[in-house]
Amino acid sequence: MPKRTNEFQKLVYLVRTNLAAGATVTESKMLRDRVTRKQREVDVCIEGRVGGQAVMVCVECRDHKRPADVQWVDALCTKHERLPTNALILASKSGFTPEARRVAEAYGIETFSLEDVNSTDFPSLIGANGTLWTKTVSITPTKVTATVLATDSLPEETVVLLQDNLLYIEDGSELCQATEYVQAVANSNAVRDCLLAEGQEEHTWFEFRCEPPHDALKRPLFMKKLAPLVLRPISSFRIIGQCEFKIAPFAMHRAKLGGVHVSWGKTIAHGRLVLLVATMDDTGGQKVSITELPEG
Repeated sequence: MPKRTNEFQKLVYLVRTNLAAGATVTESKMLRDRVTRKQREVDVCIEGRVGGQAVMVCVECRDHKRPADVQWVDALCTKHERLPTNALILASKSGFTPEARRVAEAYGIETFSLEDVNSTDFPSLIGANGTLWTKTVSITPTKVTATVLATDSLPEETVVLLQDNLLYIEDGSELCQATEYVQAVANSNAVRDCLLAEGQEEHTWFEFRCEPPHDALKRPLFMKKLAPLVLRPISSFRIIGQCEFKIAPFAMHRAKLGGVHVSWGKTIAHGRLVLLVATMDDTGGQKVSITELPEG
């Protein structure tokens, strides 16, 4: 059975991720039923250790217009009695009926609902105007040159890298194709952070240098000349290409989820629907998470 998800489940997942320091948070986790031996899906699973013992907290989410009723609470209580669940949390976007809350409390189940709050009571997670702006960039390298240092028989020179050029380390071992290395550099956080800090929507071309280039072990890189056969150390790469910047607004909503202040919003980034969630816990700690939402 394919894993299912919805926006409210994503919201709860990101809130719990922000709050679960030192724990592992998994969305749509499959757990084995002790009776049927089949896999059962849990919306959000939080795994950690308390006093040296492994603990699993499961969160089930309900995104309905009506409050969750006692039948939903009973069904999930029965479900988790057969799963390796140490504690169960039920989250209902529209709250719970009084009977459902009483039964959940009797079972020792914690219940969360999404409650609207006035902006005057809400901590300033995202600024006074309640709107965030996202800035994304996509890049496509179109030309890469490498500057190789002089050797005893050859002067320093700059060469255009081709699709089949290879990179080597100092002992002559082949590392990878030059295009693979360049793509990894272009997709690195350092390059994207630099472009996002400096680039604007009107910019369509980029250029940056990588000097001196090295592998993951900080070893210098070389190119091999076949005639005469010699390894030539690379002093820099120069990468030129096309780029596209997009800036889009997040219209943010504000609420409380189980006493935690939450602000969230959706936007389209490079054709994909994404959800941003900012949380503030009871100690004032703030965190922001972003994830892609499913289509449809």
